[in-house]
Amino acid sequence: MGTISTGENSGVKIAWMKRLALFSVACFALTVGKAEQKPSPAQRTRDFVVVDGQHLVSGDGVEFHIRAIGTGSTASDPLEKEYEEIARLKFNAVTVFLSYKRFYNEAGPEKYIDVGWKRLERHLAFARKYGLRVVLQMLIIEGAQFVPTKGEAFDYRIWVQPELQERFLKLWEAIAQRYKDESQIIGYGIFAEPVASGTRQQWIDLANKTVARIRKIDNHHIIFVERLYGEFGTRREMAGLDLAPERAFFVVPDPNVVYQFYFFERDEYTHQHAPWREDRDIGIHYPDPRFEIVYREAVNDRGRVFPFDKNYLKFYLQRQLEFGAKHKVPMFVWSFGLTKSCFEGQGGLEWLRDTTSLFREHNVDWSFGPYRDDDTGVSDNPEALRIMSPAAESR
Repeated sequence: MGTISTGENSGVKIAWMKRLALFSVACFALTVGKAEQKPSPAQRTRDFVVVDGQHLVSGDGVEFHIRAIGTGSTASDPLEKEYEEIARLKFNAVTVFLSYKRFYNEAGPEKYIDVGWKRLERHLAFARKYGLRVVLQMLIIEGAQFVPTKGEAFDYRIWVQPELQERFLKLWEAIAQRYKDESQIIGYGIFAEPVASGTRQQWIDLANKTVARIRKIDNHHIIFVERLYGEFGTRREMAGLDLAPERAFFVVPDPNVVYQFYFFERDEYTHQHAPWREDRDIGIHYPDPRFEIVYREAVNDRGRVFPFDKNYLKFYLQRQLEFGAKHKVPMFVWSFGLTKSCFEGQGGLEWLRDTTSLFREHNVDWSFGPYRDDDTGVSDNPEALRIMSPAAESR
């Protein structure tokens, strides 16, 4: 038989229940507040990867080695499957390639379009989900077409038309403004594969302007500045002449800069049968002592002769790294790779094995070319991935 509560007892119980309810609401509010609490600016600053001497360090002060691979561009929507696979393969970063065409139309450059930003946001969302850092690399620039491509004329207007330079600078300002607090991004590769129409001073001037304009907005992110690949409209692969690193690279007056270069050695091999090239239809094997490379850095230079093997790869890599050693600055191979035809009995796996081992021996940060691509991708090449995955993990 139940006991009937007195009025006093009922009042006590009701008061107690009210206090319990208020306490529960307070606890819930506190929990939600903590869940929604955003990192402070100081916390976000601690999360950035930054330059420390010749090395990179993460926010906790631990040395950070970039082991990246390209994961598409703003030309198409990113695929979550790619991010999942790349993370499983032990890479710690991805390179996202940018094109001005996805951010503005040439007819109306003052008004940015949404498609580029939306795709970039999706790249960043997938990168966060799978714990991958991001390098943003500007690949397609208005008035700058220096790659030998079938049916496409060279374009050097960027060097002589101030309005094109201003569009380029404003786009980087817009990117910096949007992502200045985004620590998932390692940094900005401001200009890929520059070839000047005049002297190196054209690239020095534009690079310094770009760094200065970004730094007015964003002091956190690394800026990646690439070496020059030719002067007077003559690219190294076309001329058979390399600019000496002391001339191709230059020191930017900013402490948070990394100096980058690509590694497609040798172009005759790594680009054989590339569908966009008219001059690479001859099959070459790696290694091949009969294929001699004459390395020259001046017109009147008799050059050094190398058989095409790992010793040449080592020489070329070390020659670039001399700049970093001399000036005590970090260096980065922002892209390397080879066409799929190189893997068809032409020694592609051995080239890849030798190249990644040289990067490891010289403690070089690197990013492979595109993960998924009809001509140069490796997503469908398990042997290549078996070489790259351990190389990525050893960091």
